[in-house]
Amino acid sequence: MFAEPKFWEALRNNMLWLIVVPALSTAFGLLAAQLTDRISWGNIAKSLIFMPMAISFVGAAVIWKLVYDARPVEQEQIGVLNALYLFFGGLEPQTWLTTPIWNSFLLMAVLVWIQTGFAMVILSAALRGIPEETIEAAIIDGANPLQVFFKIKVPQIMGTIVVVWTTITIVVLKVFDIVFAMTNGQWETQVLANYMYDKLFRANDWGVGSASAMIIMLLVTPILVWNVYNARKEMR
Repeated sequence: MFAEPKFWEALRNNMLWLIVVPALSTAFGLLAAQLTDRISWGNIAKSLIFMPMAISFVGAAVIWKLVYDARPVEQEQIGVLNALYLFFGGLEPQTWLTTPIWNSFLLMAVLVWIQTGFAMVILSAALRGIPEETIEAAIIDGANPLQVFFKIKVPQIMGTIVVVWTTITIVVLKVFDIVFAMTNGQWETQVLANYMYDKLFRANDWGVGSASAMIIMLLVTPILVWNVYNARKEMR
């Protein structure tokens, strides 16, 4: 397995997913949780943001594959991204999912879109649990809204932010459906779970397939142990 370039490509892509997806999902979820609590139609906004969580990963992949779709320049573009690209001066439609590096980020956008709703719901509940006295005291002391958010609210919900981050990290480590449905690991988008599937069920290489499954388990286990440790510490 270690001698195969495709394995190292999958591992490298998984590490990239680990850096980008949990960070963006948590950040957007926190931003959405804060902003939707400050507007009158916040519950409607939360419902719309959370809605992608009700869609399967394969369903979301199909939706976004249409967003990235490309047709010849003389035809009308059904892909939103290419329609915008041509509208703002692009010369010809781009096959976004076949462009290395960029295609990985476009696949990540699908999971960020799904997981932002999850992060928003958990973090919104945490924000509502912050004692009002601490916020009022900060305002009386002259803190502006940004200072209240970053210096008062965020430190008090840091435990919840970490839990959301690690939960999304586990989802990212075993991401499969999105890559399988959109690129099937082609054009340098391979990830470990799809690599494992290819080896087990396409190549019938049970040795390498099982070894890659063990790699996924080894990567997930420390995060699970750390989560359980923190949960038990908070219960004491």
